[in-house]
Amino acid sequence: MPPTETERRLYEATARGDGDGQVAAIAGEDLYLAVPQQGQEPLPVYDDPVAGGKCIPVLTRGMLPAWEPQRFFDRVSIEELAQDWPNDKWRLAVNPGTPFAAYLLATPAHRTGWLRVRAQVGVRPGGLLVTHFGGPLHGPVAQGLACGAPLAVHHSVPWNELGTAFLDYSTDAETLRAQWSVGDPASWQQRFDQLLDGRFVPAETEAALRARAAGSGAESGAESDVTSDGKPDGGAAAAVPELVERYEERFRTDGLLPPDGRVVSLAALDLAHAVGLVRWGLGARLCAPPQAEQAVQQVAARAAEVYGSWEEFAAGHALGRVLAFDNGWFGPAYAETAHLHRVLTQDPASPWRGLPFG
Repeated sequence: MPPTETERRLYEATARGDGDGQVAAIAGEDLYLAVPQQGQEPLPVYDDPVAGGKCIPVLTRGMLPAWEPQRFFDRVSIEELAQDWPNDKWRLAVNPGTPFAAYLLATPAHRTGWLRVRAQVGVRPGGLLVTHFGGPLHGPVAQGLACGAPLAVHHSVPWNELGTAFLDYSTDAETLRAQWSVGDPASWQQRFDQLLDGRFVPAETEAALRARAAGSGAESGAESDVTSDGKPDGGAAAAVPELVERYEERFRTDGLLPPDGRVVSLAALDLAHAVGLVRWGLGARLCAPPQAEQAVQQVAARAAEVYGSWEEFAAGHALGRVLAFDNGWFGPAYAETAHLHRVLTQDPASPWRGLPFG
């Protein structure tokens, strides 16, 4: 079974002898080139018995091997390969030695064809739901990874993957350094713990939302404030900010909340980022798969403590994201957030549709 749609398209094009179809299957995709280890040649050229000559091997996303501590891959596009190809007699071997292999001639005329198809197909857009059929599809690890699905959809990478890379080794390491000030296992663990505890969402807004949710069933209608773990502390509740109410009203209009729905917590944003941190940490080799699996299961457990359904989680993530990135503009960040929400709540293949919550 093809691990993702990319391998399926490539397999079908190869089976019908469709050279342009082979190129089209990978033209907009990230391809992965092995990073040479110490003492190796810069390009992993090899003699392929199927192709009958020298090839440069690349892998599609779904064919990346299992995580190994010292084995890295760089993303490359077919456009970059076409422009920098070193030898007209060599071929491009895509997924060699697998059922989803293709061997592409790389003469100047053929490389011009790659560029033509690339221009027709375009770059793979963001905002796509991708499932890796070899990854976790059920159980606590899948539930934890589903909490990070918004980030995966944003980047159009498989949502259910704990593997070699989120994007690629260097990008994952740079994301951790630039966005999270993480450069070693200790700082990675510290940031993960902070995200798991909801330390990055606005504390006063979070307290007001939790208090409102806790007090909504009280006969008196009075709401008590809550501590960081969501428990009432007996003090007077801060009012829910007017901007939050504006977003909730818009959410109800746009279908991100039901007609009488309200957001119960912003924690989903931090929990989604916690899963991202795990996947970037794996890619940057700051954690290993057993630790990563345990971490995403912790995320799933925390989500179940705060929310009662994927719908509640989705609304919490959407509100957290627009408060962080849109700030009342109802502009591109709002539109992007609404798109992510709709993909994950409406696509029948979404884990938010198919996986139980909690």
